[in-house]
Amino acid sequence: MKVPTTDKDVVPRIYSRMITLAALLTALLFMTSVITSDQAIAQSNDHTKPINVKADTSIYDDRQGTQTLSGNVEVTQGSMSITADTIKIEIRDGTLFRITGTGSPIKFQQMTPNNELIKGACDEISYNTATTQITFRGNANFERPGQKLSGDTIEYNLSELTFKAAGNNKGRVNITLQPGKLKP
Repeated sequence: MKVPTTDKDVVPRIYSRMITLAALLTALLFMTSVITSDQAIAQSNDHTKPINVKADTSIYDDRQGTQTLSGNVEVTQGSMSITADTIKIEIRDGTLFRITGTGSPIKFQQMTPNNELIKGACDEISYNTATTQITFRGNANFERPGQKLSGDTIEYNLSELTFKAAGNNKGRVNITLQPGKLKP
């Protein structure tokens, strides 16, 4: 038996579907904001993420607790990435202690919590995973939107997101700031 449809029956069904659609959109927007905010947090906590390494060759010395990687070496941790010719990984007491690298140039990049890309380059790098300190030596330079920093040595603390630069006896630290409003 077919039930006759009237305007009174159609309107409540349309409102019911609109409310269901609005609820779905609200849930989707909420999930998107949670995912987006988690990515921003992950960038400031890169030092807590797993470290992934890729290379053409790898030699592990169990007695020394070292792994030497060479050829197109890529190290990633969260949004941070380092590329180098050679990387040496040191393990102390069963824990990853330090990553050192050489290359010409070693390249570095990381997204900040403000979604700004920091890029850097140097001749030698040392990353102490216990202190979250990365030291860039030899022709060290960094760029972020509106700012450039160069010197012989630049220290970058991943957990505090701070930079410290020093020149050598041949040169000084150079900083370039673009006019206008700078982000802290």
